[in-house]
Order: sequence, then C-alpha cells, then structure tokens
Amino acid sequence: MDRYRWNILGLCEMRWKNFGETTTEEKHKVFFSGKEDKHEHGVGFLVHKDIVNTVMGCRPVSSRLITIRLRAVPFNITVVQAYAPTSDYNDNKIEEFYDQLQNVIDQTPKKDILVVQGDWNAKVGRDACRNWQGICGPFCNDDTNERGLRLLEFATFNDLVLANTFGHHKASRRWTWH
Repeated sequence: MDRYRWNILGLCEMRWKNFGETTTEEKHKVFFSGKEDKHEHGVGFLVHKDIVNTVMGCRPVSSRLITIRLRAVPFNITVVQAYAPTSDYNDNKIEEFYDQLQNVIDQTPKKDILVVQGDWNAKVGRDACRNWQGICGPFCNDDTNERGLRLLEFATFNDLVLANTFGHHKASRRWTWH
C-alpha cells in the first residue's frame, strides 16, 4: 500500500468480531464491523493517518455493511463498504442485504458525494453493456449471472454506475475468484 497514494481503502472479509476501531503501527486508523459471535464476513475501512481528522463518523450496519463519512469541500463524502452474500446463499438473504443497503443510502445526506464499493459476488457481462447503457461500461465478463442482474437493478434504481466496467482491464483482472 505504501507504493500507492491512497487515502481510504475498503476492506472485505476481515473476519474480525464486533465493531471497533484501532490504530496501526504507522498511525493509520482501521474501522471494522463483523459478526458478534463468529469470525465470519466482516467489512472495514483503512484510513490514512493524514486524513483521519476528516472522519466525521463511522457507522457499522452489519457484518456485510459499514459506512464512513468524511468532511470535504465543497461536499462531504459518504463511502459505503459492502460485502454481498455469495450465490451459496438463498434469494431471501440477498434481498435482506440489498434492503439494508438501500436503507443506508436513503439515510445518506443528499448533498454528500456517495461512493458504494465492495465485493458484490456478482458477474456483469457484455450483454449488460448493451442492455444497461450508462450504468455499465464495455469492459465486463463474458456473461451476467443472477447476482449481476440484481446489482444492475440496484445501481439503476439509485442512479449509480459500475465504475470498474468503464476502464479497460486484462481479462484476468475482471474477476478475483473462479
């Protein structure tokens, strides 16, 4: 991470219990949210020491959702870190996740710049580029799966874009697990 100029990193699958914050040896701040009783799932943020004083608040939602709000000019920034259930989970769990996420977005101040990021456990394909213009770019996987369609519906409803589909990546960088 020291090679990159970064201010805030979203983290998934931290597997830390409960909610809390800690400081690294380098004086960076880690905010995290996990399950109360198990080392499963978990999300968080790693905030660079130079911008820690801009953090207005961090709110754990679940072991799959956490938000952080940063003071900025001309608008404050709210970042939502998400870790969506995999396809092993039933549709009810997926809908519960998206309902929680929608609730978080609805509670975000309207003037804030909103960034929703994370691991969506979804595949968005080239077919989506044709059918979801403006939401999805041309640099996608081959096919869209059910979780990818759900992500596209969510993005459309909230006027968001799948930003990583608008930049060219090698095929091996379009997915992280197979």
